[in-house]
Amino acid sequence: GLIERAFVRTDGIPELRIYGPPAGVVRSPLMAFTVSGTDPRALAVALDDEGVEARAGCHCASLAHRDLGLEAGTCRLSFAAYTNEHDVDQAVDALAAIVRR
Repeated sequence: GLIERAFVRTDGIPELRIYGPPAGVVRSPLMAFTVSGTDPRALAVALDDEGVEARAGCHCASLAHRDLGLEAGTCRLSFAAYTNEHDVDQAVDALAAIVRR
């Protein structure tokens, strides 16, 4: 599925940390993540500038974020019924380019 594709494609981004169930475990089509040294909100803006809709914050899970020491929250990509493999590839390519800058 799309979330599995995102996991495989982001595997080569060492600065990226994905939160939630690991790859291979059934999970919702969401990918909450952080990038070392980058504010999640700045990351979401940079992705938006690349044409990729992303959101940042605590995503209605502030206690979980606080427990993980993520007071600034995480950045999140959400995949829906209208999302296709090209959309996932575009999002991951944009994320990789942003991290390289």
